Amino acid sequence: MQKIREMLAYRMIKKAKRSVLIVGIGLALLPATLVNALQAQTPAPAEGRGGRAPDRSLPLVQQALKLTDARYLISFNRYCMLNGPNTANGKGDAAVPSQLFDNLYYVGRTDVGAWVLKTSDGLVLFDTLNTPEEAANIVVPGMRKLGLDPDQVKLVVLTHSHNDHTGGLAYFRAKGVRVMVSEADWGPLGGVPNPESIIHDGQVVTFGETSITFVLIPGHTTGTIAAVFPVFDRGQRHVALLAGGIGPTGGVDQHRAAIASIAHLSAVTRQAGVDVFVDPHEAIIDSTAWGYIMRPEERKPNQNELIVGADRFQRFTQMLSTCMQARVVMYEQNASTGTRQ
Repeated sequence: MQKIREMLAYRMIKKAKRSVLIVGIGLALLPATLVNALQAQTPAPAEGRGGRAPDRSLPLVQQALKLTDARYLISFNRYCMLNGPNTANGKGDAAVPSQLFDNLYYVGRTDVGAWVLKTSDGLVLFDTLNTPEEAANIVVPGMRKLGLDPDQVKLVVLTHSHNDHTGGLAYFRAKGVRVMVSEADWGPLGGVPNPESIIHDGQVVTFGETSITFVLIPGHTTGTIAAVFPVFDRGQRHVALLAGGIGPTGGVDQHRAAIASIAHLSAVTRQAGVDVFVDPHEAIIDSTAWGYIMRPEERKPNQNELIVGADRFQRFTQMLSTCMQARVVMYEQNASTGTRQ
């Protein structure tokens, strides 16, 4: 079953046009096979008088499934199991530079993102890929291809400290560009250089008429951040969330931190009216968004697939939180049976 799920996720990424059909079939089949899939990786507690104890994570997984729609099935597959598929990460190439909104551009790889937000007072770059060479040979040329001047980058925001997001940091620091990271995630990057470089929860940074609100969402790393900012689609205003990493790395403590972070993020985005969602690793989050970003030549006129709607995004956060709660139960059940995590 696990191999079938991984194959399904891979096909969703490689064949974006067929993803809705494939995922729809997957959603139809999942309820019948869910129990076997969970039992294969999450042993139930030891037998008692009543026989084998039920898997306490299953109701949560079933609840999460009800909250899942086609484009997010890949997230459900990944985050509602302890060993969900990790499709495409670390296997990407330079993506085609692309304009996503009137003021938001993609200059990353096919497996990890880098975005440029255009303001009336310069450019803001989110994440820098794996190395200084990728910053110089993917990010910068991508900006030029899109008509953006790399010398107008006024701020680099690193969503978290993992190398595939911060590897190009040295390139921009050498050019004297201001860099901002959460205080906790400055540690792995050599320490905080100055107070102006620290991202705080709820902090607002403004360039021209564009304000960016930062949200701390620990779990993926201790100091992972998200950013909320306005975007425009053919002049129509929307509110975007760029989440630096929504999947926890580690065990129960990190999952509980992630659950709290998702609740915080849900509240902030609900109030802000977020209806656009992008993630550094769309290949393991949102198959529709991945196809839209990576294949600009296949986009339908006047149809921006990154606009998911406020209600749909809130359902996604509910699904994600429920999956994380299910994984906590899985960890606890494995611990009670001595199963290796």
